[in-house]
Amino acid sequence: MQLPIYSITGQPTGSFLEVPEAWLAFQPHPHLIYLDAKRILAAARQGTHKTKTRAEVKGSKRKLYRQKGTGRARMGSIRNPIRRGGGTIFGPVPRDYSVKLNEKEKRLARLSAFVTHLHNGTLWVVESLAYEAPRTRLFVQTVKGLGWDGKALQVYTHGYNPVAYLAARNVPRVYIEPASQWNTYALARAHHLLWEKAALEHLFHTYAL
Repeated sequence: MQLPIYSITGQPTGSFLEVPEAWLAFQPHPHLIYLDAKRILAAARQGTHKTKTRAEVKGSKRKLYRQKGTGRARMGSIRNPIRRGGGTIFGPVPRDYSVKLNEKEKRLARLSAFVTHLHNGTLWVVESLAYEAPRTRLFVQTVKGLGWDGKALQVYTHGYNPVAYLAARNVPRVYIEPASQWNTYALARAHHLLWEKAALEHLFHTYAL
């Protein structure tokens, strides 16, 4: 399988990047994609939510009035959860939402999400995103030339590219980061992937299947 390489203006250059056969033969694991995406989203949760129980809210613990003889319903402390200002029953407490996966599962999940894009034909390769200046207009010209339809686009650069990041940061539904930070959730969220040629070549040589 050969991937066409596009110029910085989004036009075909006439050259191609060969995808190793091992990558094409790799069978994606949809359930691992789900588990790793769940792990990433769970790790982003702070888990600092907290409500006060009847033991923690302000107020006296004295019984409001005697049990019998008043004609009213029996009532205990003002901290009772059924009263306004009382404690909360079974409210949220600080907790850790993290989900654990071993390194092999994380690796297979990333590869599965990436290979899914290969099979679906939603992977674009650009020669370079070395813009002369951080202009949004230049980045939009690139993606429009590729036929981008405005859906979620994940862009991976070869190393840190501050000019490209500044050019793309104001474009809705575009996410750009170094290829070294690729992860399952970003790959699964994206409708299209855009890789710099050098970044994709490094990926194929680093992840031997």
